[in-house]
Amino acid sequence: MSNRDYYIAMRELAHEKRIEFDIATDRLDLNVIARIYKAEDIKLDRRAIKSSRIRAAYFNDADGCSVLVKKSLPREPKLFALVHELKHHFVDRDAIVAGEIQCGDYNANELIEKNTEVFTAEFIYPEAEMRELASKVGVRSGCSADDVCRLKHECPAPVSYKFLVKRLEWWKYCPRGAFKRIQFSKLYERIYGLPIYKQEWFRARREKSLTSKR
Repeated sequence: MSNRDYYIAMRELAHEKRIEFDIATDRLDLNVIARIYKAEDIKLDRRAIKSSRIRAAYFNDADGCSVLVKKSLPREPKLFALVHELKHHFVDRDAIVAGEIQCGDYNANELIEKNTEVFTAEFIYPEAEMRELASKVGVRSGCSADDVCRLKHECPAPVSYKFLVKRLEWWKYCPRGAFKRIQFSKLYERIYGLPIYKQEWFRARREKSLTSKR
């Protein structure tokens, strides 16, 4: 299969799986992914992994299907990692069982890994939905870091700034690497203010609640 055919197939598979599992972008979260894992009989092995290179890995052996996941990952990268491993489950498990692909060594096959990313991104936030939102909020070619924050503010999908920027780079809305020095969380807070959990009144109330339980 050519790279182009693989790319198209993974996008189509993502759309099919969203329909099969009744995925709505604005309701997609870790609980939804856990439901899919249960339906597919995949065991989740959450561990305190020290390596910064390992986020998750798919295994299929005599004990069945399982995914090792770094439990300290924040919500968005954890969701991305878990959907990434779902693609290996849907598409690559026969090759894994046959020993053609080694568990934990998917990066050795660039074609597989790149198109796994294609499936994952399209499953979590279809490109057509993001294009519609970008047009609605006025994010277009030549976009700025402020535009990325505005897109994030309006975005219904559980995706990171990295996810959004990679899509914008793919669309050539910004040069590759243009925002690599931008601290988007701080910029977002300057534009939209501190999130509730960082505000003093919320911190004080939480501390009072914790004190009363001691």
